[in-house]
Amino acid sequence: MEIVAFGCLAIVWAAFLVPPALRKHREGRPSSSVVLFRRQLSTLERATPGTTLRPLGTQAAMNRLPAAPVVKAPPPEVAQRRREVLMVLGGASVFTFLVAFVATSLLTVLLFSATAGALGAYLYALVQIRQRAEEAAIKVRVLRPQRIGSSAIAVRRTVNS
Repeated sequence: MEIVAFGCLAIVWAAFLVPPALRKHREGRPSSSVVLFRRQLSTLERATPGTTLRPLGTQAAMNRLPAAPVVKAPPPEVAQRRREVLMVLGGASVFTFLVAFVATSLLTVLLFSATAGALGAYLYALVQIRQRAEEAAIKVRVLRPQRIGSSAIAVRRTVNS
């Protein structure tokens, strides 16, 4: 009885999955996400002339890479505030550790765990902020405005006046 149920289930799934696969094959659409990705990549390359999005493999191409992106440092007051918070959390963790070491009660151990957790969470947040800043520096490309010749300005002025 179970074999018949599994057979019926297999037939239903085959009837559901096979026609779209055959239709996709007949239409010539890519069945692989890699093929689709390469097509979209070539479309993007045509949209941005003068750049290439393909992986660089040759040493000559590696020499043409731009310098490492410069990550802007946070303003001094932000860096100072982060340093102060880090010092307070670190000091609180050390102090509560010493108190928990001397007076071994459940409350002091929980207090140390809370301060150490807060310090760990703050360090994690700082690392995430740094990584996001580096990622933004890598991904953002500055677009400089094109210089318009004086004849284009003259044409624009005559059209607008």
